[in-house]
Amino acid sequence: MASVHIETYGCSNNIAESQIMERLLREKGFSISDFDNANVVIVNSCSVKSVTENKIIHQLRSIQNNFPEKKLIVAGCMPEAEYDIIKEVVPQASLLSTHHINEVTDVVASVLRDEYVEVMGKARLDKAIMKRQRANPAIDIIPISSGCKSFCTFCSTKIAKGDLFSFPEEHIIESIRTSVKEGTKEFWITSQDNGCYGFDRGTNLAGLIEKITAEIDGNYKLRIGMMNPEHVKKFLPELLEAYKSDKVFKFLHLPVQSGSDIILKKMWRKYSVDDVAGIIKAFKSAIPDITIWTDMICGFPEETEEDFEASMKLIREMKFDFVNISAYGNRPNTPAFRMRQLPTEIKKERTREMSILVEEMSKTQNEKWIGWTGPVMIDEYNEKKGTWIGRNFAYKPVILKGDFALGQDIAVKVTGASQNSLFAVLGGI
Repeated sequence: MASVHIETYGCSNNIAESQIMERLLREKGFSISDFDNANVVIVNSCSVKSVTENKIIHQLRSIQNNFPEKKLIVAGCMPEAEYDIIKEVVPQASLLSTHHINEVTDVVASVLRDEYVEVMGKARLDKAIMKRQRANPAIDIIPISSGCKSFCTFCSTKIAKGDLFSFPEEHIIESIRTSVKEGTKEFWITSQDNGCYGFDRGTNLAGLIEKITAEIDGNYKLRIGMMNPEHVKKFLPELLEAYKSDKVFKFLHLPVQSGSDIILKKMWRKYSVDDVAGIIKAFKSAIPDITIWTDMICGFPEETEEDFEASMKLIREMKFDFVNISAYGNRPNTPAFRMRQLPTEIKKERTREMSILVEEMSKTQNEKWIGWTGPVMIDEYNEKKGTWIGRNFAYKPVILKGDFALGQDIAVKVTGASQNSLFAVLGGI
């Protein structure tokens, strides 16, 4: 039987979809291999950032030009969001939309017969109940919906994913329950935007979290992925209550994108800076040690120096634990594509300036944990460094050396900190 290699770019939701495709392929008798030994290469693409897209395009060209004997399939968001670009770069590659990953075995079989295939178009595919081939037994990625309720002017993912389709609560719960029985300890609740989960079903994310934690017993924790502030503000009291469960990591990913109300309006983000500050203050009041991440875009079209300084001011005031910083990249077919663009030099300088601020702030935030003692769950091993990574209740990464096992709970004492991690030794609680 032919062998298949899957390359994954982008978010945790893309990782989950690659795991689903791998499981389906294995069940049909295909082997999964490294790139060199593969007959078929599936590139599970991402269209969120231009930097990532450029890497994908470079890799697609390399495969086409240097490995013409390999059958190439482009999956993920780019076939829908960047169809013309993909057809120009790799015209012979078959295409598999993110909405049709359940058909991956048929697509692979077709390309092995030298057939060209395009499986495209929006479809309501419930991915919560689709089995995933996990590399890490301690972690499971649980997709809870597809698409979203927003239409941000900079985002091409909406073009690929479409409108919100929330997967049934009972399917999500059953998927987690099965995984808990298999020994999984950490669950990443993921989607394009967790904040609008359930709006098409008359429910919301808080209700889902409460049902999961009430109906599933066991030693596990949920890591709730990113939520648009536009939606969080609609059910904030319920969400705060759901977060009180000891089965929920005290971790909030609230992508702000800008600290300027003027720019937020141009992004069509439908919330204000005051809304964001109110959400963060409410979480910090209810859960003082919560870890808070955000996302920021530097150099959005028409962003002035005053707008950028407003973003810097918000970061300083909110004291985020981490900020994902992106220099604005113009995405084809989006409203922002037609707006007045800033020079590359300005975007680079603002990104550099913000990165310096975030590096200093992240280290300062982490240093507050020095001397902390408590339990962590081991969820990763770094083979190159010979170190283990555990997560405490606030989802802080804790680096340890020793003889441990994935999924193991241990007591530690934090002895040091860097921008990205805490360092610890075994210690009493």
